[in-house]
Amino acid sequence: MTVDLTNCDREPIQIPGSIQPHGVMLVVSPTDFTLLFASVNAGDLLGNGAAIKPGMPLAEIIGAEAAHSVRNASAKAGGSEIAGVELGMTVLHGTDPVDMIVHSHKDRLIVEFEPSLDGAKSAKDALDLTQGLMRRVNVETEVGALAKSGARLVRAMLGFDRVMVYQFLHNGAGRVIAEAKQPELESFMGQHFPASDIPYQARRLYKLNTIRTIADASYAPVPLEPAIKPGELPIDMSFAQLRSVSPIHCQYLQNMGVHASMSISILIDGELWGLISCHHESPKVVPVPLRVGAELFGHYFSLQISVAERRAHIVASSVARERLDKILAGLAVDETLMEGLRDHLDAFSELFDCDGVGLWAENQWTASGVTPTHDEALELVRYLAGEEQVHPRSASSQLALWHTQDLRKLTGQVNFGQSVAGVIAIPLTSMPRDYLLIFRSEEAHEIEWAGKPTKLVIDTPDGQRLTPRGSFETWREEVRGQSRPWSETDLTAADTVRTYLRDVFLKQNEITAEERGRLDQRRRMLNDELNHRVKNIITLIKSIAVQTGAHAGSVEDYSSSFEGRLRALAFAHDQSLSAAVGGDLATLIEAEAGLHRYGSETERVIAAGAKIRLNDRAFGTLALVVHELMTNAAKYGALSVPTGRLDISWTFSESEGCEIRWTETGGPPTLAPSRQGFGSKLIQTTMVYDLGGLVDLDYLESGLVARLVIPPKFASLVAEGSPPAPSEAVDAGTGAAVPGLDGLSILLVEDQSLIALDTEELLRQLGAKEVRLSPDAAHAMRSLGSYKPDAAVLDFNLGDDTSEPIADHLVALGIPFVFATGYGDNVMIPEHLRDVPVVRKPAGAKSLLNQLAEAYENLRSGE
Repeated sequence: MTVDLTNCDREPIQIPGSIQPHGVMLVVSPTDFTLLFASVNAGDLLGNGAAIKPGMPLAEIIGAEAAHSVRNASAKAGGSEIAGVELGMTVLHGTDPVDMIVHSHKDRLIVEFEPSLDGAKSAKDALDLTQGLMRRVNVETEVGALAKSGARLVRAMLGFDRVMVYQFLHNGAGRVIAEAKQPELESFMGQHFPASDIPYQARRLYKLNTIRTIADASYAPVPLEPAIKPGELPIDMSFAQLRSVSPIHCQYLQNMGVHASMSISILIDGELWGLISCHHESPKVVPVPLRVGAELFGHYFSLQISVAERRAHIVASSVARERLDKILAGLAVDETLMEGLRDHLDAFSELFDCDGVGLWAENQWTASGVTPTHDEALELVRYLAGEEQVHPRSASSQLALWHTQDLRKLTGQVNFGQSVAGVIAIPLTSMPRDYLLIFRSEEAHEIEWAGKPTKLVIDTPDGQRLTPRGSFETWREEVRGQSRPWSETDLTAADTVRTYLRDVFLKQNEITAEERGRLDQRRRMLNDELNHRVKNIITLIKSIAVQTGAHAGSVEDYSSSFEGRLRALAFAHDQSLSAAVGGDLATLIEAEAGLHRYGSETERVIAAGAKIRLNDRAFGTLALVVHELMTNAAKYGALSVPTGRLDISWTFSESEGCEIRWTETGGPPTLAPSRQGFGSKLIQTTMVYDLGGLVDLDYLESGLVARLVIPPKFASLVAEGSPPAPSEAVDAGTGAAVPGLDGLSILLVEDQSLIALDTEELLRQLGAKEVRLSPDAAHAMRSLGSYKPDAAVLDFNLGDDTSEPIADHLVALGIPFVFATGYGDNVMIPEHLRDVPVVRKPAGAKSLLNQLAEAYENLRSGE
């Protein structure tokens, strides 16, 4: 395909037919493992010279043992585009060890080899470094701070001259929001890059393959041989690490003075949020283990960005609700809500950074600040209601939030663009013309671009051709007729106003002062519960990361296990909050089972049972358990071979609860494990500890048979036809215990098993000789009948119960204790226990020691 002015954005960069020269590529048949294509430099690294020919068995090229490793790596990848990695391999004719990456795509097995650097030691160093980076980035809570920390940490990890965090904007352009660089380099911080710098097909590849590296921007591509025959499918390298890149992009980098680059995709909910972009002024090859570590860090960094954005939305929503509460609390008892909104319109200006607020409701226009005239407002609401014929809006969009920073361009009204330039339109009712309108005036401003945002057209013997711009000196563009863009925080607050006011309209227009007081208390409790859950989720993710890392044998093993557990946790969280399918047992099991059904083998996983709904606690626990069982079945059990079969059934009774039967047949012979790994420990601990349920695992020769029982208080039978309803490190350098609890016995009451394991480890690091765990108040009270600890740490909220009776008993025994809680204040703690020291989750070593010391001091002073 010839790349010219009309098709540059459709350049087939995924099928270049060549690779970068710092490695070699073999394309192999996945059925008989014979060679289909090879890069012309394959013999240089593999030592075969001209002996490599299409049709040769892979074992003849790299040796039987290495070919066996290729088969194993391919099997681990599950026949998908997920890459299998082998480090420090020895090939038949090679003199030095090589690292291998293998993946399957479009009925071809793509095997890439690169010179190995230190083999297993490099892998261990990469794993340790990745874990260290993840721990450090975990302490940040805001997007800006995360981006700044991420850029600095990636530069320290990979050694590039410049690392930028680049965020995509709503119009496809991008902006550098963080930068770490050599001091002498020019800064790109805050500058914009046009959408055309990263065309559609490149963005698609960034979503599919989250790591892309260019070792030398001036490289000569190495072609694959033999050439593709007419009618033969080209070699798709979408998921290849050595894929040759567009020559236009290489020229683009050289124009910037960049000779090597690497990018790590930042994906939020499956969409490309931005990139971690690395530049180097000289050629640079990043070793395979470090690339795998960087990819893992990118996944975790994306998760942290997502959490930070959602946290900001929660805060913005909470602030908006607090202010709305104050506005509505000031309404007279005898006035309607719409009348009250008109009388208190000025108060809405405090909710937004705006220049004016208007209310069009019941065919009346009320305005405050800088707003359109009555006639201009009428034209605007007619457009919003879909009555304009030039740019009519659909009926469904009329009830949704709408915003723009360029009213004149979108509505075609010439009077807009100066005093009134941007608007957020908040629909209040189902009536088509009831809107609360938030206005901003024009802000004439300059946008800084990294060079003029256009590509250059040059004349060549073959006609006009498109080239990347040659200058990246700051170029400023003046923007007129537009307001400042509305931020995600603005839109979150506006959507909160929309849902809040519409709920009030639907429920009632008049409420008494007493009812308002109760509503305020309920909302406060709801916000505290949300805060508690968010902190528990963060602590749970930290625990999963630490426990997975402690049992991982390699970077690949850590990446696969950690990502799978996070997916299971995220799925459980999303589904349990969904009004359509949240909490449904069948939905949970089908989500995992569907990953192992393909082609004609749809019957290899059979799942059936009664329609059962789980509460959020059981749903989250079972999501992790089912994921672990399914992963084990795919790795070692029935689903690891084509002939295997998995049957999952479940029943429910009011007395016994939900019983799940898991039966594997047709797989390899099963043997009971010689030691309990983290996955098995997670299954046993979470089911028994978190839910008080049962787990029976029977390793029969024919396959694993498991029985899981969930108590009835966590599950319910759905009738037919019913609608679906960061912690501180403790001497991380040496792992030595921090003095403070030497020789003490501690009672720990915590209802979340992984958090309990993490806190227990922290207490032992602080010197505690004995830590006794209790998951609920009843268990703790029984323990205290025969056991007197030196101190206690009590999670106050224990699901359906609290630790208040334990606290009262400890007071009577004269035992010092502290509360551990994720709530923002002490609203849940009874008045007579308000003086008890509180440790905020996730607990840190310093805060835990300080609060326990205060508890001892309170006891000595008689408080």
